[in-house]
Amino acid sequence: MSDYRLPYWRRLLFVAALLIILVLTLAPSVTKGNINLRVYALIPRGAVTHFFASFSDVQLHTAGLPESSGWLKVAQNSVGPNVDLIPQSDQLIPREILSASITSGRYDSIRMTFSNSTLVLDSGQKASVPPVTSPLSANTIVSVPPNGNGDVLFILSLDYSLLISTSPSVSAEIAQVTSF
Repeated sequence: MSDYRLPYWRRLLFVAALLIILVLTLAPSVTKGNINLRVYALIPRGAVTHFFASFSDVQLHTAGLPESSGWLKVAQNSVGPNVDLIPQSDQLIPREILSASITSGRYDSIRMTFSNSTLVLDSGQKASVPPVTSPLSANTIVSVPPNGNGDVLFILSLDYSLLISTSPSVSAEIAQVTSF
């Protein structure tokens, strides 16, 4: 066995530095940030004046993890107020449907489900719209910095003919997702 010439205090210092680096590298992030979600619908002006909706089961997928795991539940029950998805002339920026504190990091996918919806026609008549069971899902990069905000804007394309039918229903596709 060879004789190691460095003193013990140097060996301990090296091992301590190595342990600190490993812990910082492999430990999960403990910093928090906020995720802010906004939703907006592309729908022509006409018979529908307001479409109030709320969402449930909002989830983010952690970047770099397999699709089968890595999903972070941001909200499970109905979140936020019923938000009017149809843009109004006095509303330049859509209202937030969710603002939640989450672990800071990078997320590569987001999904959510319509939970409650109410349709208001130009005649003033209100109609309850049954909830959609399949989630809206989009692949987008959302960065949530430590003590910062990750803002996401969903722009939905709604099937207008289904909304104004005798038994209204929702068929929505994501037209665009913007993270800023």
